[in-house]
Amino acid sequence: MVLYPTEQWLTEYKRRMNANERLDAAGTGWGVDFDGSFRFEITDVPIERKAIGDLPEAALKGVPDHLREQLSDIPLDEAPSLIDESVRRHLPDRSRDLLEQLDAHIVDGNVYALVGLYDGGCEEVDILSGRDERDVGFVLRGTYPTWQRIVDGELAPIPAVMSGDLEIDGDMQQVLAYSDATQLLGEIASDIETTHLF
Repeated sequence: MVLYPTEQWLTEYKRRMNANERLDAAGTGWGVDFDGSFRFEITDVPIERKAIGDLPEAALKGVPDHLREQLSDIPLDEAPSLIDESVRRHLPDRSRDLLEQLDAHIVDGNVYALVGLYDGGCEEVDILSGRDERDVGFVLRGTYPTWQRIVDGELAPIPAVMSGDLEIDGDMQQVLAYSDATQLLGEIASDIETTHLF
């Protein structure tokens, strides 16, 4: 079970893209002679409306019961600054890492994920500090609930763009020319056993 949206989820997504022979075939030529990288912009991440106690069990596994009780009402957007090292050292590694990611990767309620696609594979993934950190060829922008539906396999990327649930910046004709590969990107995401943080 991988928590979404986290670095670990993105790393697993990359691994699965590179292991998928259908994507290798359908994406051949993507990014050759043009920038095929994407920035997935996940907007309206509900961090301000959630507390530590609202996190799924997978995020809290191993946290001592007495600490869970003390931390449960702390708002997630304030947790990185309110939970000092004297408390963090009693948390499991996974929980400490998650606090650091919440602080570093959710910027004004948004997550910016770089997915560097090239010629049927994925060369790199990263979570960016903002939309201006890296130049990309394409941007897919949508709310957290929209991305959640894509990751859960309830909504495919191209229909999401056509319905306006996802906005795209970049050459839509290029994306449509690789519609099979684009469809596979959604299918691969939905194959990951995912637990949503929010």
